[in-house]
Amino acid sequence: MITNGKYRHTYTPTASDITPLYRLTPNAMLMYFQDSFARLMTIHRLAAFDIVKQRRMWVITEFQIDVQPTVTYWSEDFIVELWVSELTSLRIYCDFRILRKDTEQLIASGTSQWNILNLDTKRLETTDFLADDLVVVPQLMTGSHKKVRFPKPQSFDMQMEHRATRLDLDFNFHVSNRSYVTIALLTMPDDVLASQTLASLTVHWLHETYLDEMLTCRMSRTDDGSYLHTLTNADGNVVCELMSRWMPQSETPDVSEVLNRDL
Repeated sequence: MITNGKYRHTYTPTASDITPLYRLTPNAMLMYFQDSFARLMTIHRLAAFDIVKQRRMWVITEFQIDVQPTVTYWSEDFIVELWVSELTSLRIYCDFRILRKDTEQLIASGTSQWNILNLDTKRLETTDFLADDLVVVPQLMTGSHKKVRFPKPQSFDMQMEHRATRLDLDFNFHVSNRSYVTIALLTMPDDVLASQTLASLTVHWLHETYLDEMLTCRMSRTDDGSYLHTLTNADGNVVCELMSRWMPQSETPDVSEVLNRDL
């Protein structure tokens, strides 16, 4: 449903979408946001399967999300609300909110940057052909759309390697953007995960990788207490970088509060 330029879609989380603290997982938030984006573009006949006929492809290059300590239980619906917040000659910015359906309590909010890639030239195309179809709602969920600059790490606190498997691939046979996030967050220290919950995540996707490619993920702490996760390929090129921030977790509800609910 589109109202005043904003698209809304209701989802029901599965058990795998929920953390032990009854929060939506980072992977789930990214997945449902992207699904809503695809649904909005489908309404305007601008979905991936529409523009591929013109030898074009959607590419998401940046994603930023601020997460609230809002419980989200299995089987309780939530809403993804999104809109095109800015359209430049080469970039499409889409802002979004994730809300509990019953109370409209904010679960998370953020922004994203998309581009159109020409499949033949592998160059970015202008967004001129989108202007007549997409309504721009200039409401930002972040301070601005200016690119977030990450610090250059001087040393690393953890390093791991991951060889891309079929489970990491998307329908284009690339390592999916959600897989990069999952791999990167595996470098978080256990003691942090045991006592804190995700507060924000910023992702820059830079290069494609494919089946059987080896990815090296390095994690380093920054001066402000955040965590920088850098993924490089076998040639040493940075293919994805993330900045995660964490906050002390609130008290975990007793499991009986979940099991005794009326479904």
